[in-house]
Amino acid sequence: MARSYYKPGDYNVICDRCGGQYKRSECAIEWNGLLTCLRGCWEIRQPQDFVRAKEDNQSVSLARVDINYKMSTTTLSSSAAQDAKSLEITSVSDISKGDSLGIGLNDGTVFWTFATANPSGNTVTINNGLWKAADSGNTVYLSGSVA
Repeated sequence: MARSYYKPGDYNVICDRCGGQYKRSECAIEWNGLLTCLRGCWEIRQPQDFVRAKEDNQSVSLARVDINYKMSTTTLSSSAAQDAKSLEITSVSDISKGDSLGIGLNDGTVFWTFATANPSGNTVTINNGLWKAADSGNTVYLSGSVA
């Protein structure tokens, strides 16, 4: 849009955005340094440019040293039927009341429970009955101890 009229002290400029010719008084310099016309090209700076984020404290409130646990294993010395609550185990030396036990079942899953009493001989009583049967020789995982 060419302007040809004379205005004392004003001069012609080209809008950096649309390329139109305007008088300098009809244009403004934007925040990014562009000289743009006020008839549709001039834009204010996005207010989100002024938002300042709060510093996010990502420190751990209670940091502790890693402890290496050793999980020991033993095996069933006799088969256990589904819903069995007592198990014959090869070695009960690391088992006491409240210890977690993982019994390898015949379907390949591990049934986790805990001992409800100290072992009597090689028999361990568990909290819940087994989901499925477990054959003699299946692995029994014992709760971890510090290595």
